[in-house]
Parts: sequence; C-alpha cells; structure tokens
Amino acid sequence: MSGPSNRRGFLRGLTTLPLIGGSVALIGSPVRAAQPVTPGMLATYSTWLHYEQRAIQSAVVGMEGGTFIPCLNPGSHYHFDEYDKERFALDAQLRASVVLSAVGCPLTSAEAENAWATTFRPIVREGSL
Repeated sequence: MSGPSNRRGFLRGLTTLPLIGGSVALIGSPVRAAQPVTPGMLATYSTWLHYEQRAIQSAVVGMEGGTFIPCLNPGSHYHFDEYDKERFALDAQLRASVVLSAVGCPLTSAEAENAWATTFRPIVREGSL
C-alpha cells in the first residue's frame, strides 16, 4: 500500500474529488514561483491585470466609469503602507508567475516573447535573487 505507484494513484484520485466551496485555496503565502521573469510573462501579466480590473469596473460601476480605483482598502495598503521604491516594481514582477498560475492563465507564449522583448524588460533575470 505504501509503494510509489499506490501513492501516485492516491494523488491522481485527489484531482477528481469535488472542491469544497467550489475553489482551491492556497495555503501559506507564495511570493514567487521558480520561473524566470520574461518580457512575454510581464506583458501577459500586465494584460491580465488590465482586463481583470476592467471586469471589476464593468460589474461595479459600469464601463463608462473609467478607471476609478478605490484606495481606502487593504489592496492599497498592501502596496503603500511599507512602500520601498527599490522593491516596489521588483516584487510585482516576482508575483507575476504566481498570480497567473493561480488563475490558470498561461505564463507566456512564443508570440508574446517575440512581440514584447524590448518593451517589457524585467528588472530581474533567472537566478539573480
């Protein structure tokens, strides 16, 4: 019962179980994934964030509401309560792969890498931290 194939079967079976509450919750606080930050990933993340924000705008105030961003909330405090200019952009880039993976969005594509290679230059490269 404790052989490797039995463990794999058990783990594979877990993927077929219904989710309680209909979602998956992350345990702990992932801050970055073992993925290099690339121009295509940054373009993908920037685009995903834009459309996510627009979807919220559409639901809450309508598309004609523009780009109003409320600031009296934990989302704003997360970014600015302990603001460090040196870490601000770096931390956002390091979160890109974690967020995209969590929502099921592909991290990048060959097309994105080619199109955005000179526009979205990462602050960090693989292995620099």
